Amino acid sequence: MNKEKSSYLVLGVLALLLLAVLAACTPSGPEVETPTAETAVETVETAPTEAIITSPTPQTPPSVLLVWGDGVDSFTRSQIQSALEGLAADSALELIVVEAVTPDMLTPEVEAVIGVGAELGLNELAAGAPNVSFLAIGDPGADVAANLSLIGDPNEELRQKAFLAGYISAVISYDNKIVAFINAENAASEDIVDSYVTGARFFCGICRNVFPPYNAFPQWELLTPDLANDGFRPIVNNYFNIDVDVVYVQGSLATPGMLAYFDELGIQMIGDQPPDVQPGLWAGTILADPVPALETLWPELLAGSQGKQIPARLIVTDRESGLISEGRFRLIEIMIADLESGLVSVESAPQ
Repeated sequence: MNKEKSSYLVLGVLALLLLAVLAACTPSGPEVETPTAETAVETVETAPTEAIITSPTPQTPPSVLLVWGDGVDSFTRSQIQSALEGLAADSALELIVVEAVTPDMLTPEVEAVIGVGAELGLNELAAGAPNVSFLAIGDPGADVAANLSLIGDPNEELRQKAFLAGYISAVISYDNKIVAFINAENAASEDIVDSYVTGARFFCGICRNVFPPYNAFPQWELLTPDLANDGFRPIVNNYFNIDVDVVYVQGSLATPGMLAYFDELGIQMIGDQPPDVQPGLWAGTILADPVPALETLWPELLAGSQGKQIPARLIVTDRESGLISEGRFRLIEIMIADLESGLVSVESAPQ
């Protein structure tokens, strides 16, 4: 009985050992992840949202308006526009040339209005737009106001040009035989004649002739525009017959036909408007140049300072013919400076 129990015990142990060996040799199966209690959340990728860019409302740049009036010669027009283009660009302003200025155009973007010439009505516009600065150049009808400045005085410049024309005529004449052709329809014709004679006598005194024929000079002729266009030859011939060698042709009387006839006769010419066709004996053109005054006033104009008036500077252009030598031109420059400073008056000649 004991022997039988021992056999069973041995067999049991061997069975256990066999099972252990079999378990060790059995290949392990794939690991199975134990699900956690947390619920997996699937991540869904979405396209990035584009930023919405709002374009700013276009802003009208600050600007300066330029308008032309009556009686502006080509030289003055080109000089002023060129100067204003540079000044406006330096001040980050847009220069806009308009045919006319109306109150509805004076928007907050308009910094200033520049009017050149006559009949522009700037005083009325300035009164209705106190926040805009105005500048009138060469406008005889404009008056200084709180927001309106002036460059030049056309009435005074008319006399100064005539004075300088008389002075230059005497300077370049070989025998003081000079004459002025003055527009008879100009309301200031008498003042123009007086200033011309005063300017001539400032240089030549009583203007005696050295060579015959002997006549009193300077002389002048009041001429209508119609005669300047047609009918001038007999008048010109009369002066040619007394050896006149320099003539001042005032304003619009300087027609191409008359200037060509002076040139044909060998008579030198001076004017105060650039001729359409410059003849060979054209000595020079006397003009009022407002650009230096414009450059001086520009900062004050944009700053909105109180209105003021300053003169334009007289200059002599169109000297390509060489009839005014450098030495004589130096005398003319000194006279211009004396006129500007008030040292010389257009109303009185030295005795």
